[in-house]
Amino acid sequence: MIFRILLICSLFFISCSDKKSSTSETNKFKVSNLNGYVNDEFFKLNKLDSTKLEEFDSWINIMNVYSKFNSFDLQQIDHKSIISSIKSDLEKITTNNIPQPFNRPEIIGRLRVLKTFVYKIESYNLNKESVDIYKSDLNLMFLSYNALISKMNSIDINLIP
Repeated sequence: MIFRILLICSLFFISCSDKKSSTSETNKFKVSNLNGYVNDEFFKLNKLDSTKLEEFDSWINIMNVYSKFNSFDLQQIDHKSIISSIKSDLEKITTNNIPQPFNRPEIIGRLRVLKTFVYKIESYNLNKESVDIYKSDLNLMFLSYNALISKMNSIDINLIP
């Protein structure tokens, strides 16, 4: 009986030790602003062609994504919340609800690439070990977004029946 009490007390004292808090202090990671993760060359976001805005406006989900990408600020620290919001908008886009001028393989392919990077980045638990791959994927996300917007701009609306 005394042995059990001593064992329980020992476990209690060991579990309440300060050693755990000191190791967690060394593993803490401070999230910096977006400027700390993205190269300036990748952050220059393409704009939609203003002469085709009527056609773009017919695709509400992509316009939501477009507006959220344009809300990124290099000084912003909470960029993961925008990425999470973009992810929820991208989840609403399927091949069945893409309007006709944009429902073509080259747009769908670029959209899938963008979705892949957004989903991947949104799933990261940002820490010291994952920061380098996070930076790389963040740059690739912006690059794939620019490729999608460029392809959307290149569609000749007049040739669509």
